[in-house]
Amino acid sequence: MLNRRHFLQASSAMCALSVLPLPVQANRLEIGAGKQLTVFSDGVMRLPVSMLFSNAPQADLEAIIAEHHGADTILARPLNVVLLEDGERKILFDAGSGTNFLSGLGELPAALEAADIAFDDITDIVFTHAHPDHLWGIMDDFDDLLMGNARYHIAAKEWNFWDSDAAMAAMPQGRENFAVGAKARFDLIRDEVQLFDFGAEILSGIEVVDSAGHTPGHAGFVVHGGDTPVMILGDALTHPRISFEHADWQNDSDMNAEAAVKTRLRLLDRTASEQMLITGYHLPDNALGRVEKHGNGYRYIHSES
Repeated sequence: MLNRRHFLQASSAMCALSVLPLPVQANRLEIGAGKQLTVFSDGVMRLPVSMLFSNAPQADLEAIIAEHHGADTILARPLNVVLLEDGERKILFDAGSGTNFLSGLGELPAALEAADIAFDDITDIVFTHAHPDHLWGIMDDFDDLLMGNARYHIAAKEWNFWDSDAAMAAMPQGRENFAVGAKARFDLIRDEVQLFDFGAEILSGIEVVDSAGHTPGHAGFVVHGGDTPVMILGDALTHPRISFEHADWQNDSDMNAEAAVKTRLRLLDRTASEQMLITGYHLPDNALGRVEKHGNGYRYIHSES
């Protein structure tokens, strides 16, 4: 029987053929031992510069913004959703934003369709955290789960925060829907979710990394077992210059800015010293790259540069 979710899936496939622009081409990488990593685009988020890096020296910030973004005071931040294919498992890291958050987002379903990845073939969805652009995409336009066969994985600390009244109380004015939206989606997956602790191994060869600060239970993940370990950073590192060269600049989107600075420095040190590949949810060019020590800080080297 054609249920509502399958109807939406068929409809989105037709839309992908008939509506321009087409999904951004996925960035695929064979990482060894039969594992393949693919980075899909869920669209582009546009945020005012004024919302970010409030403690940065203004002249230094303006110089970097001018170099990378010209006179534009609105920063374009891509949403990069990682798919790990490992044997019979198809594991998504985050699920995109869906169509009920911001315009220009919600492209993941069409991107998966274009790559011949069926929604029902996704076996697991692993969340870095529960912000709308990472969580809300689990729900289709009929308020059903889009990927009905998946198991869901999230840090216990993150789940417990967003599943409590404390989440609403902690939201800045204008962001109350973050808490309402998280709770509504948690209610959909409550019977299917598996909670994990920092330092655990979830699934085979996937290490959980404590990257709290952006949210109380923000998690990163290291995929082991291939030729090179790959760290999936979520929102721990978000700008290709500032997050690496000026990790001490506080990002106003971090719920605990001081903890987030410590997290960035720790992750930069580890990824550089262990020569890991990295992918960040908001880094440019379907982000896959590396971290190198550079002077008193670090720099991001895109994998195609």
